[in-house]
Amino acid sequence: MPPLPKLKVLERCRISPAPERTADCRPVLPLTYFDLLFLHFPPVQRVFFFDLPLTKSQLIDSELPKLKLSLSLALRRFYPLAGSIVLPGAGKAPYIFCSNSDSVSFTVATSSDDFYDLSACYARAAARFRPIVPPIQAAALFSVQVTLFPTAGVAIATTVHHAAADGSAYTHFMKTWAAIAKLGESPALSVIPPPVFDRDLVTDPLGLEETFLKETENLKNDKSLEAWDISGRQDLVRVTFVFRREDLNRLARRVAVPCSPYALVCGLTWACRARARGDRSAKRERFGFVTGCRPRLRPTVPAAYFGNCLGICCVEMDREKLVGEGGAAAAAAAIWEVIRGLEKEEGPFRRAEGWVEAMREYAAAAALTVAGSPKLGIYGVDFGWGRARKVELVSIERTSAVALAESREEEGGMEVGMALPESEMEVFVAGFVAELAGD
Repeated sequence: MPPLPKLKVLERCRISPAPERTADCRPVLPLTYFDLLFLHFPPVQRVFFFDLPLTKSQLIDSELPKLKLSLSLALRRFYPLAGSIVLPGAGKAPYIFCSNSDSVSFTVATSSDDFYDLSACYARAAARFRPIVPPIQAAALFSVQVTLFPTAGVAIATTVHHAAADGSAYTHFMKTWAAIAKLGESPALSVIPPPVFDRDLVTDPLGLEETFLKETENLKNDKSLEAWDISGRQDLVRVTFVFRREDLNRLARRVAVPCSPYALVCGLTWACRARARGDRSAKRERFGFVTGCRPRLRPTVPAAYFGNCLGICCVEMDREKLVGEGGAAAAAAAIWEVIRGLEKEEGPFRRAEGWVEAMREYAAAAALTVAGSPKLGIYGVDFGWGRARKVELVSIERTSAVALAESREEEGGMEVGMALPESEMEVFVAGFVAELAGD
């Protein structure tokens, strides 16, 4: 692998929530059973690439003060992100602790890498992304890095502890931060609802908290999650596929039952991923995704609830059927069947007591899972520079996941991001392109 482009750190500082927090600030925020599911997962890392041809002095003099101030103001609303996670141990529930001295790490750097190449869709070395995402301390929940590619663009990268926020909560925060930077505090906060932190809204009729507390404690020392992590591979590359509505319609015509675009894209990705892995001893293949539970709890939880509120969905299929002719269509139909089952009385909570064990088994089998969702509207994060040129979910290389987002280019389209060893990626891309081109 060629040497990585140079990264020069210009500043490391900490940003605190602006003073005069709201009256309902809570010093202790318990983790719910939804949060416990992701307690030992790798942090979620995203990079937003923005076309912004600035010099270093322009960034420091004009844009950085605005980014820092708006982040501080956004953290005043989303104050738990500046807190720390506490693990009492011995069967006691973890929690987020908040104090007046809280802050988040904020790094500013310049990179000599090619901004346009890095933010493209074709294969790029995964190692090139790692210098521009910020590390996170053991107990911290959130960190930020702003990287300038002089006279080309700016990357804003974030790292967030998964036990603190799911994709919906994270996107709510990012849109709040960006809107304050773009519009100012009062105009932005007048149109974006405040987060809701009340943990009593998350009902637990099945007693899942007690179950998950025991199981996640065992998972902490379990090496199963490491089977998902391929970030140590030197030959790892990243590729993004952009689906147009026309592509989705073509896929839909091959499936015997009407399926959502989500099921169609996931089915195709699952089948191509299984083929790219080559012959395996396993007779069954697994696919995992999450579903939003805010509207499915009784009573329902507000959309602005901050935390995790995701159910685990599992799909299994004979490998021979998945990798054979018509495997992508069969996979889409199988995924759609599970999605339709969410509307039944038990919904996503059927067999919920087995979620932690299912995650362990899926990790051990290096099963394909989904990160992100086109419903998040991640390209709606606008700091005043227009829509991001590209958004990359860097952490998928640690969870063997496929990254999904809405298309930047076309309403109703979708983006699919993958990180694989180069030899597997070549097979995956060839199969993916062939499937899309077929009638």
